[in-house]
Amino acid sequence: MKTRTNIKIIPSPETYSKICQLAGDYHLPHQDFLISPHCTVLYSRDVVDVQNITLPTLSFPLKGQNARFEFFETKEDGTVLVIEFDCETAENCFKYLKRKYNLTTRYDNYRAHITLQKNIKDKSITLPEIPFDLLFDKLEMDNG
Repeated sequence: MKTRTNIKIIPSPETYSKICQLAGDYHLPHQDFLISPHCTVLYSRDVVDVQNITLPTLSFPLKGQNARFEFFETKEDGTVLVIEFDCETAENCFKYLKRKYNLTTRYDNYRAHITLQKNIKDKSITLPEIPFDLLFDKLEMDNG
C-alpha cells in the first residue's frame, strides 16, 4: 500500500566519508545519518506514484554550499542535529514538485538539510565549521 511520496538526494561517497570523519572527530551524535544518509527534497502524505513523476532537469552532482551544523526544534523528534546548507537546485525542485503535483507538506518553506541525529538531549556540544561543500550524486523516489 502506497502511503506517501518521498523524494531525496543522496550524498556522494566522498561527502558521506567527510561527514562521518568530521562528526567522529568532534564526537557528534550521527547514528541517524549512518542509517539513512540523505537530504529530503520533498516528503508528502499525498501519494503520487513515483513512476509517474517527471522532474525538472537535474545535473548531478548537485552541490550544497555554506554547510553548517544547526539544531532544529521539532514536535515529532525533539531537538535534531542537522547539517543545513544552500542548494538552489533542491529548493527549486521542491517548489516545482509541490506546484506540479499539488502536494502538501508540513512545511511551507524548504530548508535543505541532512539529519545527523534526532532527539538530542545535550545542545551544549561544540559544533565545528564545515570546511567543504556537499556533493549529492543520486536521487531516490519511493511511495513507502
